[in-house]
Amino acid sequence: MTATRIRIPYDPATWIPVPLDYLGTDWADAGEWASWVAAEASRGRPGEAELAAAIEEHARSIALFPAEHVGARFWHYPADGVPTGFADAYVEARADDGIDPAELLPELGFTVVEPVIEPAHADAFDRAVRRLTLSAVLPDEDAEPTLLPKAEWLGIRDGWVGYLVSVDHDANALSSRLADLDELFRTLDPERIS
Repeated sequence: MTATRIRIPYDPATWIPVPLDYLGTDWADAGEWASWVAAEASRGRPGEAELAAAIEEHARSIALFPAEHVGARFWHYPADGVPTGFADAYVEARADDGIDPAELLPELGFTVVEPVIEPAHADAFDRAVRRLTLSAVLPDEDAEPTLLPKAEWLGIRDGWVGYLVSVDHDANALSSRLADLDELFRTLDPERIS
């Protein structure tokens, strides 16, 4: 399956769109994009050089994170706050057979507590859910398990499924962007395919 690129309206005071490829953009690659973001975000701020270096490293890691099948990626970087992580959006053509959207969510591994699944709202979807999960993962064989909170949204409409996911090792960081993620999901519309 190839990625279906999608344009999502977003709040530029909250999100920075992350290119998934650089053809037709102002940047040659992820490093050049990260340098540009760092320069823009640090300009005129105290400790500009150190701040730019930290932002560039963070931006590059997000831009280089695997993006197979991703339709759009956004970095949560509120103008009046601290950057917390990113979200990936996916869309896929699928006939609406009446299935509950929760049944289409990806299978979970081991979870520390029972996931919370609740209705979600998005104008473009007939039915949608949000799932909040706290999993335990092993970074490698010899490591202690670490917690991995995840928030997911899945919506169904005739002909399309939309999925938004955000993961973070810091539960507080993920929690701090939940309202913004809810709003981003509300703007996800499979009709806006690039």
